[in-house]
Amino acid sequence: MRLDEYATHDGTGIARLLAKGEVTPRELGRCVEQAVAAVNPALNAVIELYPDALEGLPEAVSATLFGSIPILTKDFPIEAGRPAEFGSRLAQGFHAGHDAVYWTRLRKGGLVNVGRTTSSEFGVPAATESPLYGATRNPWNPERGVAGSSGGSAAAVAAGIVPFAQGSDGGGSIRNPAAFCGLIGLKPSRGRVTGSPNANAPLLGLATAFLLTRSIRDTAALLDLCHGPDAGDGYEIAPPFDTYLDAITRNPKGLRIALCLRSWSGVRIDPEVAAATRSAAARLAIFGHHVVEASPDFDYPAFLHAQKVIWAADAAANMPAMARHRNRTLEEALGASVYALYRWGLGISGAQLIEALAVYDQTTRQIGRFLARYDLLLTPTSAILPEPIGTFDPNRAGIDADGVFEDLAPKETFTALFNATGQPAISLPLGRSSDGLPIGIQLVARFGREDLLLAAARQIEEEVEGASGVWGQGRPAIHVGNF
Repeated sequence: MRLDEYATHDGTGIARLLAKGEVTPRELGRCVEQAVAAVNPALNAVIELYPDALEGLPEAVSATLFGSIPILTKDFPIEAGRPAEFGSRLAQGFHAGHDAVYWTRLRKGGLVNVGRTTSSEFGVPAATESPLYGATRNPWNPERGVAGSSGGSAAAVAAGIVPFAQGSDGGGSIRNPAAFCGLIGLKPSRGRVTGSPNANAPLLGLATAFLLTRSIRDTAALLDLCHGPDAGDGYEIAPPFDTYLDAITRNPKGLRIALCLRSWSGVRIDPEVAAATRSAAARLAIFGHHVVEASPDFDYPAFLHAQKVIWAADAAANMPAMARHRNRTLEEALGASVYALYRWGLGISGAQLIEALAVYDQTTRQIGRFLARYDLLLTPTSAILPEPIGTFDPNRAGIDADGVFEDLAPKETFTALFNATGQPAISLPLGRSSDGLPIGIQLVARFGREDLLLAAARQIEEEVEGASGVWGQGRPAIHVGNF
């Protein structure tokens, strides 16, 4: 299979070619190798490929949904025995000790992990510019960044290396890279994708794993494969009414949609981002949905302080164990942003952590009551366009914990709230800037309603089917189809 042909297909399309015998998993592996060789020198998105995984790809198609498609995973612990260095010198040489349960489900569905992608250090900065691997560059303009923390996965999918790639989201780390790279990025509801065998939902409930994709049908199929609790989970989210693939075949009608362009943090929304968000609202109105401007009311400064406390407490609790495991000192091995967060976390008391969680409980009630009046909430994903590399250098000298969150605000103003409150949220590639950079638009649904979220997204996607690139965007400047 030629690279230009390979890169035109989403995962479902490739699976159909596999089922017809028009390509083999081994041939797909060669495509991935060729694609990495072609574009990764310009992007710095893929840390490494696993020779044993590529050599182990079969000639025969497996009897699974995706038939042994090779994909890439983030530089976090996902598959037993694979490197998981968190983009950090502190964790250099660390390997995952066990499989993530959701990953075992995806693997049974025909996904093969053949390599890992770059991440911001420990997923903290919203810029994939790590002290271990340097900056990952945007396929649409290599002078621009890819956000974070799942930036390498986003760049790899946008450039055509793989049809989808794994990521995780603790404050916008799937959605913002998707927005910056012109992809689809779903953060499922809390508990929809189990964090087993560790926490039910990592980072005290804020984080979840999933994948960045090029199509809603892939998003739905992947969620069908991996959702659901594991034995011993502390709580179980209600299962969907039907499969997600079935849900996207039913166009929703007459939805009540709240359009929000109020910057909760006070960060200025780029005028082109605001215009793209209003344009998305107009498109939804054409389908007969009822769009009104409205914003949830909550105490953003209290919410932000609670987020700082929870993230910093998590850093203070977990970094020393990694330092002991790797026999390194935190001060020498950690980048400036993560070290500042860790240091601030050392002064947090148990009472302060409980108070922060209480703020999150209150905020969750407020957002829940707001969404009880609407079916969907529409916002920008990021308040800004992809910024030049180095704009928010996470490793600059003198940064403190407040500076870490000031760097995050332009990208997480509209995303981190829903990690706190648990609702499903998705970034969709619905805009372009005047100089051709992608703009992501976020849709949020009530807790547990990924079915409605995906159905509404599919309704928009149907308009652009058959057009060039992901959702009619054309091809990025750096793309395997150019080779």
